Amino acid sequence: MKVLAHYCYLLAALVVAVHLLTRQDLGGGLPVSATAIACGCLLVLGQGFTALGRRWVQRRRDARATRVLQRLLNASPGDTPPHFAVYLRPFSVTGRLTVTNRRWRGLPILPRYFAHEPTLEFERLLAGALAPALPLVALGRPGEAIGAGRIAVSDAEWKAMFQRLIDAARWIIMIPSDQGETGWEVQQLVAQGLLGKTVFIMPPALRRGAIDMAPVWRQLRSGLADTGLCLPAYTPAGQAFRLGPQGRFYRSRYLPRLERRVLREVLAGLTDGQPPVGWPRPWR
Repeated sequence: MKVLAHYCYLLAALVVAVHLLTRQDLGGGLPVSATAIACGCLLVLGQGFTALGRRWVQRRRDARATRVLQRLLNASPGDTPPHFAVYLRPFSVTGRLTVTNRRWRGLPILPRYFAHEPTLEFERLLAGALAPALPLVALGRPGEAIGAGRIAVSDAEWKAMFQRLIDAARWIIMIPSDQGETGWEVQQLVAQGLLGKTVFIMPPALRRGAIDMAPVWRQLRSGLADTGLCLPAYTPAGQAFRLGPQGRFYRSRYLPRLERRVLREVLAGLTDGQPPVGWPRPWR
């Protein structure tokens, strides 16, 4: 699908180039209307292929996440758990943490202008940064977002499944909250002494998102103070940070640019440039 989409974007760029090169010719050249229609059709077709490709990848991630949980449920004592990271976040941020795509630039005569979106969802970047070394899994409804592989569980069993995942996960990546289920999850991480393998994400200021992160983070710091967590003050650049065993601030890295490579380097930097215990070497 990715190859087909790329060819559609390339053809769209060629149509624009032909129009620009021939528009000065007397009696020749592609009309503006024909150029617009051709580019529009190719762009829609390419986006369709791109969407199908992403959905196909996400279905594979969802299926892999379900297999991870089934392997944990069927494991015998002494079995080595699979390699994965669990993603914890408030459901309210799903699909709303959109950031500017710095790769979306150039002229309409370049294929990359058509191939990239003006904005990206943070979760998709995060899942891509961890792949393929460490699949990112989360509890939720399969297909609700492109990013972490979703595991569908009922309301009656989600706490038990949450416990299975955080016990076996190589790494826990969390956008914290003091409300609802995520607030309860934070309390469990503190009570069970799992802060040592948790990376907290402070989302950066969102240019096109619907969430004003600064006041949300101030309320969050106040709401989690009773749990003993000492969260850093909000910075528009965003941070990935770790807390010590007592919930005190330990280490952080800014998120200067939200790209897969940058996220991978930031997360590696939080572990002294080495993958966490048990992580496969392809992480670097």
